[in-house]
Amino acid sequence: MRKVSVLMAFLITGYILGIWNFLVLPKYYINFGLKGFLVSLIPTLIALFLIYSEADSTKKTRYLIYELFFKIARTPALIFVLLMFLLVMLGVMTYYSAYGLIFMFGLSNSYGYVALMIIATVLLSAGLLVLAKGHTLEFISVVSILFILFAIAAAFLVRGQALGAINSEQAHLYIKEAVSSITSFGQPLSGKGILYLIVSTLVSFGLGTGVYYVIGSFSPEDLDFKKVLVGVFILQVIISFAAAFTMAYSLGVAYEGAQRAYLNPNIPPAEALKLSIQFQSIQQYTTNSTQSPMHSIGVFYAIPQVLRGNVKNDTSLIVLLMLSLYLAGLTTIIVLMEMGSQMLSEVMQFSRTQSLGFISLLGMVVSGAMLVHDTRTMFVVAPFAVGALVAGAEAYPLLSSELAYSRGLIGSLIAILLGIGAVTVYYAFTSPSAAVKVGALLGLVLFVPIFLNGVLLKSRR
Repeated sequence: MRKVSVLMAFLITGYILGIWNFLVLPKYYINFGLKGFLVSLIPTLIALFLIYSEADSTKKTRYLIYELFFKIARTPALIFVLLMFLLVMLGVMTYYSAYGLIFMFGLSNSYGYVALMIIATVLLSAGLLVLAKGHTLEFISVVSILFILFAIAAAFLVRGQALGAINSEQAHLYIKEAVSSITSFGQPLSGKGILYLIVSTLVSFGLGTGVYYVIGSFSPEDLDFKKVLVGVFILQVIISFAAAFTMAYSLGVAYEGAQRAYLNPNIPPAEALKLSIQFQSIQQYTTNSTQSPMHSIGVFYAIPQVLRGNVKNDTSLIVLLMLSLYLAGLTTIIVLMEMGSQMLSEVMQFSRTQSLGFISLLGMVVSGAMLVHDTRTMFVVAPFAVGALVAGAEAYPLLSSELAYSRGLIGSLIAILLGIGAVTVYYAFTSPSAAVKVGALLGLVLFVPIFLNGVLLKSRR
């Protein structure tokens, strides 16, 4: 049982530490410095408390998630909301994890290769869940340890390679400004940027998919969730700061590469322009706090492009960096598929194989649809627009008197989440982009099953 507790700790770690620690959170650590980090502690504490409460609720009662939602909360419709949100998150995670393989293998950025990587990632995850059976926890543990080590090692290696490769004074200045801003308390805050930071932090903890209720239903009695979550929080901070430093040093390499390309007549103008655009995108990432997370997510993938040909051992460094991102995504994907499969089995009375196949297929469809740019924007916007609302809905069963939690505190946290969600939905609907508005609308459509709650209660009786 002690071994299972340790492995469960890695399962939770593998689920929470994911692609957002590489793609989104580093932006705010660079732009806001340590003041931004202190602000991020507010949504972090909210998330950790709700995670602990949700897992503890099923751990104490030994109810499965559907039983808890039906027998105690009397809201069976919520599980359908969580399942649909889980599928959206699964599709997004799969796309951005698979996309990193393009750069790791040095393939062309074409629809065919990306689609192939998506299919391979889903099949790999499903295959591991089927073949590993009782050893899934061990596999996730190994992968979690590897990607943590790879991410930290990549940050140090990028730093060393960047400082050894650049010569221009301006490139060194860019690095110095970006690095100093990460560890500074003097960076200015912006209201819109703080909102994005709060939402990004909440999304990074994986709330809204019902995973923590499922984990609690089969976790060992002696598993101390508090210690596990403290450890996860520390690791999340380390990974996000490592990614922030990686981005900061890549900024200098990007500038140096763009300047060399313009001064070298042997480099085609199109290639020089591409390097210049990549530098500008990284510069925007490190200086513009009000830029939407939807525009920031793809910037991390510019790093392998600016490293290639501009630093020594570029291939090894790119593989290490992209493999870290992929493994971070893979552990989350596996947990989402397993927990989604268990939830679907409870609701629809499917066998494990049937439910796992259904979840895999839908995740593949959502991820494949993201090959189209506007559709990708739509699916990425959904969790950022309504993630706080779904997290609030997910926490609603904790208000039940039978669970003996502080209803006042839980109610206050739900109200805060609903308030944050209302503001993010407002910003999404006021965006000039039609795809962003449709994404926010898609997020709100996820709540439609709530209106069928009475029907579900009657049919269940």
